[in-house]
Amino acid sequence: MALTEQQRTDIYNSLADTIGQQGAEFLMVQQPPGGWEQLATKRDLADLETKTHAKIDVGFAELKEQIAMQFAEIQKQFAAIDTRFAAIDTRFAAIDTRFAELTAKRSRDVWAFAVAIAVMTVSICGSVFLAA
Repeated sequence: MALTEQQRTDIYNSLADTIGQQGAEFLMVQQPPGGWEQLATKRDLADLETKTHAKIDVGFAELKEQIAMQFAEIQKQFAAIDTRFAAIDTRFAAIDTRFAELTAKRSRDVWAFAVAIAVMTVSICGSVFLAA
């Protein structure tokens, strides 16, 4: 509790009678402005530390939750990218299959053309031979 002016005066007078005016002046100015009850105690500091740690813990928990939500969003985006790559892989596989089909057909067509040329050559040669 804060000292009233009357209480301060009484204490000063008692001190002045006991140790003199100079000593009383010295001791009276040692009291902090607003009184001793305004100073923080160890208990006040411990309470402040507890409250500060609690606020920090809440802040870190909120930060951890935000980071987890952001990572979840990133994972969704990567899953979507993976799905798109799978679709592209499927299209490339279809292109590879079609290319293989066309290559096989081309080979057959080339052989058919070569055989046709050979048959025509034999026919022409045979006709020329028979005509001669």
